[in-house]
Amino acid sequence: MYNTTVFRRTLFSLSLLAFYSLSMVLAPTVSAAPSPTPISPVATSAAGATLSGALSGTDSALATDSATATNSGIATVSAEIAPIVTEKQEKDITATTPKTQDKLVEFLNQHPISSLTWYNPLQYGIRRAIQNGVPANIVVLILLFPVITAVISVARHVIGLKGFGIYTPAVLSVAFLSTGIINGIVLFLVTLVASTIMKKLVQRFQMQYLPRTAMMLWGVSVIMLLILIGLSFLPFSIIFTIGIFPLLIIMLLTEDFLGSQLTSQSEARQLTIETLIIAIFCSFLIGLEPVQQFVLLQPELTLIMVAALNMIVGRYTGLRLLEWLRFRSIISE
Repeated sequence: MYNTTVFRRTLFSLSLLAFYSLSMVLAPTVSAAPSPTPISPVATSAAGATLSGALSGTDSALATDSATATNSGIATVSAEIAPIVTEKQEKDITATTPKTQDKLVEFLNQHPISSLTWYNPLQYGIRRAIQNGVPANIVVLILLFPVITAVISVARHVIGLKGFGIYTPAVLSVAFLSTGIINGIVLFLVTLVASTIMKKLVQRFQMQYLPRTAMMLWGVSVIMLLILIGLSFLPFSIIFTIGIFPLLIIMLLTEDFLGSQLTSQSEARQLTIETLIIAIFCSFLIGLEPVQQFVLLQPELTLIMVAALNMIVGRYTGLRLLEWLRFRSIISE
C-alpha cells in the first residue's frame, strides 16, 4: 500500500514536471511567427506611406474612442460604488475615518469633565490622548473588548452556550461589526464550506498537521478569491464593503471548526451554531451607539463593572440555564 502511494505521488510529480517542461519548450515556438516574404521597398514605398498614414489616423481615432469609453465606464462604476462605500465607512467603528472620529470627539466635547481627580484618571488620559492624535474608535474598541469577553463567559457559565472557547467568538464579533452581521454570517458559512471541501481533499495526502492546515488555508484562499471574482459580475454591494482584515480573521478561524470535527460532526455543528449566536449578540451589543458612548464617557466604571461581573460569574457553581430547561421536569419532582 505504501509503495503504491509513493508511486502515484512520484508519477503525479513527474507528470507536472513534464507538462511544465513541455510548455516552456513550446512557448517560444508558438510565440515566434514565421517571417513574411520580403517585399521590394521601391515598388511599395509610396503606397506603404499612404497606407501607413491612413492606419495611423485610424489607430489614433480608435485609441481615443477606446480611452474615452473606458474612462467613462470606470467613472460611472466609481460613481455608483462611492456612496455605498462611504455610507458603510461612516457606520463602521472599526474604520478610522474622519466621520467616525468627528462623531466621537463631538460627543466628548458635549460632555466635558473637570480637572484631574482620583475618580477620573482614565477619562482625563483618554481625552488628552485623543487630542494628541490617538483615534477615538480604537479607544472605544479596546474598552469594549473586555465587555465582549465578559458576555462570552456569562453565555458559557450561566446560560450554557459553549462555542469555540472565548477567543473565537470575541474576534468573530469584531469581524461581524466590520462586515455587517448578515455579510459576516454569509462569509463565515462560505468559508466553512470551503474549508470542509479542502479537508476532504487534503486527507488523501496524509500530510503532517501544519502543512495540512497550510494546504487547507491555501484552498480556502483560492475558493474565496474565485467567489469574489464571481460576485464582482453580480449586483451585490457586499464586495465593495469587505475589509481585508475581517476576511482574513474569518478565514483563519476555520481551523477551530476543523479541529472540532475530530470528535463528531454533530458536536462541530452545535459548537458552530453556538459560536455564531454568541458572536452575533456581541456584535450587536458593541455596535450600539449608546454602549460605545458609555464606555468612552465612563471608562473607569465600565472596567470596574466588567471585573465585578467576571468575579461573580467565576464563583457561580449552579445549574446553567440550558441545563435547567433540560432537566426541569426532574428538578420539579
